[in-house]
Amino acid sequence: MLPQMFPRYLINFDLTRIKKIYTDFLIVGSGIAGLYTSLKLCDKGEIILLTKGNLKESSTEHAQGGIAVALGDKDSPRLHMEDTLKAGANFCDPEAVEVLVTEGPKCVEELIELGTEFDKIEGKYKTTLEAAHQKPRILHARGDATGAEIERSLSEKVINENKIKIRENILVTDILAEHTTCYGLLALDNNTNEIIAYLAKSTILASGGAGQLFSNTTNPDVTTGDGIAMAYRGGVKVTDLEFFQFHPTALYHQESPKFLISEAVRGEGAILKNIKGEPFMHSYHPLAELAPRDIVARAITE
Repeated sequence: MLPQMFPRYLINFDLTRIKKIYTDFLIVGSGIAGLYTSLKLCDKGEIILLTKGNLKESSTEHAQGGIAVALGDKDSPRLHMEDTLKAGANFCDPEAVEVLVTEGPKCVEELIELGTEFDKIEGKYKTTLEAAHQKPRILHARGDATGAEIERSLSEKVINENKIKIRENILVTDILAEHTTCYGLLALDNNTNEIIAYLAKSTILASGGAGQLFSNTTNPDVTTGDGIAMAYRGGVKVTDLEFFQFHPTALYHQESPKFLISEAVRGEGAILKNIKGEPFMHSYHPLAELAPRDIVARAITE
């Protein structure tokens, strides 16, 4: 049971008196997870995809460096798993990591089939080296616009799929549940200021992260963590909430939005220096600039 200090619902409502919309599958979020899930389910029923901004407004669009995947003869899922477990400092779930590294190549092939255009050199996919990887296995698109390219390809497919209905500017506030069974979501339509109950056989939350909880973040404005909070209020088990990853490098300008400086820059040889112009990463890790992100981030703050 939730502590009494947390209200179960953010707003008071009477389900018999508000507008109701029915569908087979209800998906919250229009990043890569929400878009990909929509496409995987569209042959199984009708789908409503809800997003609180516009369709392409998500963390996916801002992801730069690329996708880590073991491709080619000189790499393997085993080596990828070894690197991932080491970088995870014994916090990783080995079973989850095994799924990631073994199914990753097939998923990337599917992204390509869906229209994602990764960078090539002389007809072969170009991979780069990034921190904590012993092999150059980072697949990227348009240089440092990998997320935007994936968002483009998937959103085009979603827009053209008749069974997927996109609803933009919809702020989902609460999970509707009876006992332990979810039967839909309560939402505010910011287009009309109307409260709507979306009812579905299956509800999937792909609502993204919570970077905007922090004063300094390169995450877009929509990453406010309301999906996680909504799930918690609704009785969903949440875990590992302390594991926020802070990317070590970003460009800060007082009058402009902060944006991430891709890890691929260090993979190509960039050196981190302190305020005195001195390299410092060798004092913290043998891999220096290519140490795992958490180590680099802590070294910078020190």
